[in-house]
Amino acid sequence: MLPLGYFTFRDLLHDRWRSLMTIITLAAIVVGYLLLVSLAQATVSLSKRTPITNNLLLIAADTIDPMDSTVDEAALQAAQEIAPDQIRLAFPIIFRHLTVEGHILQVRAVALEEMSASQALTLVQGRWPDGPHQAVVSEGAAQLGSWKIGSKLNIYGTDFLVTGVVHNEENAFGSLWMTYPEGQQLFGVSRGFQVGYLSLAPSADPQIVRSRLLADPRISAHYAVYLEHAYTDSYNQSSSNLTVLSGLMVLVSLLAVMFGTYNATILSLTERGLEIGQLHLIGFTLNKLRLILCGRALVLTLAAYGLGWLVSQAFIDHQHLGASVALVYLGLGLTPFSSLLGLGLAVVFAILGVWLATGRMVVLGELMERE
Repeated sequence: MLPLGYFTFRDLLHDRWRSLMTIITLAAIVVGYLLLVSLAQATVSLSKRTPITNNLLLIAADTIDPMDSTVDEAALQAAQEIAPDQIRLAFPIIFRHLTVEGHILQVRAVALEEMSASQALTLVQGRWPDGPHQAVVSEGAAQLGSWKIGSKLNIYGTDFLVTGVVHNEENAFGSLWMTYPEGQQLFGVSRGFQVGYLSLAPSADPQIVRSRLLADPRISAHYAVYLEHAYTDSYNQSSSNLTVLSGLMVLVSLLAVMFGTYNATILSLTERGLEIGQLHLIGFTLNKLRLILCGRALVLTLAAYGLGWLVSQAFIDHQHLGASVALVYLGLGLTPFSSLLGLGLAVVFAILGVWLATGRMVVLGELMERE
């Protein structure tokens, strides 16, 4: 008797166009699954990224987005007067959300010496800005915009030269940094600055300092005081919440693979009832027929998964290995583990779909044989 693989191959070849359409349909589901897995992995990594810092942020009390805040220089002076031994340094930060070359970024202006000292920026390429119309960009922003050392970015009609790429462990926002005088010249001084940064002494307790500041009417009447790491966590949370949603969508994608193979098998059984009966008469048991259909689903799933993986990888490469969600740069990528796990799950769910579709056929066949 001919091997079962021969019948599987002949069946796929006989319905080559339907097989091709099934592969394309399943491949589209696989693409969605792989991209969602990449997004889930990126958001999990984001939620673990923010370290604990010993600093405070001073922001206008009636604002949610720091871009809408306005802080007066007198507030920084008052803060230092309230806790002179605990506040090591207080300095202003100009903060904007801007579309730069088609990408939404956080644009910040801060004193040059504080970029590395207080803002935890680490220069990974190039140099710090040391002249007019110069800036550094975060790693995420550089990848998102395909920017490199020497690129020119137009901001409010002014071309800024990218002199360096920086890494910041405290957040994953796509950001651009310029010196504070450059920010004042670019944005003007009528609105002042948006964030007051309070760098505390190593021995200071940030919660105690925060309570002392909020107890003074010069601060509490107009401003809110945040722990820096807590504020960054809450800002990151808007993107980290995608983890649960993407996880649910991954499950939906796997169920779609199962129902895709289920429907394809049901259609094949419906259209080929006569042929199946003839095979049964010449000695094929219903379990062997089920194995042929499982082999058919396996070949279709493997072909679809390979096609879907190639499309997903090409898409990620085209998007420069990442995406920007709520101003947060998420580095997307297909790891060997996630790819192999996805392949295994796709195969399991595909076989399960065939098993469910043929279950009634096997039960009826066994009843007929008993009779």
